Amino acid sequence: MNTDHYWQKSYPERLQNYSLNCDELPSATDSIAAEAARHYDARAALTLVLPAGVHVSLSFAEVDSLSDAFAAFLVHRLGAVQGDVVAIQLPNSIHYPIAVFGAWKAGLVVTNVNPLYTERELDAQLADCGAKLLIASDLFVQRAERVVTARGVKLVVASLWDFFSDAAATLIKLSMQAESTGGLTSTVEYVRFSDAIAVGKTLGNSAFPRHPVALYQYTGGTTGRSKGAVLTHKNLLAVLQMTDDFLHAYDARFTSADTILTVLPMYHIFAFVINFLSFFRAGARNVLVPNPRPLTNLRPAFEQFAVTWMTGVDTLYAGLLSEPWFRSNPPKLKYAISGGTALRPTTGQQWRELVCPMLEGYGLTESSCIVAFNPPGASYRPGSVGLPMPGSEVRVIDGNGRLLGPGGRGELLVRGPHMLAAYLNRPDETATAVVDGWFYTGDIVVMEPDGYITIVDRKKDMVLVSGFNVYPNEVEAVITEHPDVVEAAVIGVPDEGTGEAVQAIVVARRADLTAEEIIRHCRARLTGYKVPKQVLFRDQLPKSPVGKILRAALR
Repeated sequence: MNTDHYWQKSYPERLQNYSLNCDELPSATDSIAAEAARHYDARAALTLVLPAGVHVSLSFAEVDSLSDAFAAFLVHRLGAVQGDVVAIQLPNSIHYPIAVFGAWKAGLVVTNVNPLYTERELDAQLADCGAKLLIASDLFVQRAERVVTARGVKLVVASLWDFFSDAAATLIKLSMQAESTGGLTSTVEYVRFSDAIAVGKTLGNSAFPRHPVALYQYTGGTTGRSKGAVLTHKNLLAVLQMTDDFLHAYDARFTSADTILTVLPMYHIFAFVINFLSFFRAGARNVLVPNPRPLTNLRPAFEQFAVTWMTGVDTLYAGLLSEPWFRSNPPKLKYAISGGTALRPTTGQQWRELVCPMLEGYGLTESSCIVAFNPPGASYRPGSVGLPMPGSEVRVIDGNGRLLGPGGRGELLVRGPHMLAAYLNRPDETATAVVDGWFYTGDIVVMEPDGYITIVDRKKDMVLVSGFNVYPNEVEAVITEHPDVVEAAVIGVPDEGTGEAVQAIVVARRADLTAEEIIRHCRARLTGYKVPKQVLFRDQLPKSPVGKILRAALR
């Protein structure tokens, strides 16, 4: 065992001195589609479940065949060439894997786009990545009209009712008219997704040269300007293999007998890698929920399908735990995976008591989703994000760049085959973030002598009070222990006496909750300089699409 990699002593024997030979990996991630079709054929791969309970499924063989047809359409009808960028702006739907696999089979690069983006945000991403094609849902496509026209971007429009029977499609159209932002004007040229598939089927199968880059995956932008992480097929295939080998070593790998519930949006790297690619690769069924709000939209999926896994963030799990229908008939899952933001201890404990074991992990867009993961079973450690992924390396450094030993608190650095190649069009930011192959995460951690990692906070979110570091995660966890607090965010604000002061923004369960009560609660649990000096109350907190509280927006 390499003594520098001291976390390996906590691995099972089969992971000791683990080495991933990237040369043995397939050349492109779309190989997953053909392999799954060969092994699992007519088994259900994807099931879309709408709030009324109506659902439709596609098999592994159908997804592979339809993505072949879509690839043929992209190349032979739209004139796409190797390396062109395809922007996919869809909610969770059956179109998603067809579009992604089809684009990759055509040798194109995918960039995932949030369907809720404003016209300005969409324009900025399409301009930055140079997208030639946008695949959008007709529920939101009106926002894209001026962008695609001005930039000469080709447009394919998908409908959530595609793949349903005619009768069901008609009913779905009527029920969703209120959600639509309006249709396109007659002057905008576009192709319907269903028509693209139909045309592609007539063109026959062709083999197109692949491009080494799989994704221009844009960061969440929670602490600044969103950047496009350049992720290669090798990056994605490496993280998939590392994850599978890690879970296999703990007898908890994803299998074809599993069903995963996908509530998180697949355009986010978390759901894209875990829910979509990992479970498709394993031959498992993926139950898709297009819109988790209100949370009762999840009820038909839980009631109609034997869900064994799900992924989510703290706010999703806490929300479900507050739903009477969920508490009265909790599902019997094998595991739930938490990521994207810190899991509050109270949420994790309540979920484990009511539903199933909760596995907290940690990752970044730049790491193709995963940096560390909690081992399933007895090795799981609540409050920790687990052990570094096998095949990767980590370091913890102080503010002067000095390497810290076990137990030291500092910035986490990561290196491995799953890490980004660069930021798109950002050479200066790439040079700052990646030094000698090490990616500087900007996250403050403590790594214990046995290798378990605890995230303390974001480096940029840290509050400096009279020279003392205050980590918002710690203060937020204390505030949310108060029985009358729904959620809280902590930021630093200028203060003449201390440089910065701690400010808490709180969503309360009762209208008469006072700032004095919150401060008194904190004083009993925190040292003086960590106690909020100011407490503000709000009806809600700004969040990212996956439920991460946006401290930058509050600042």
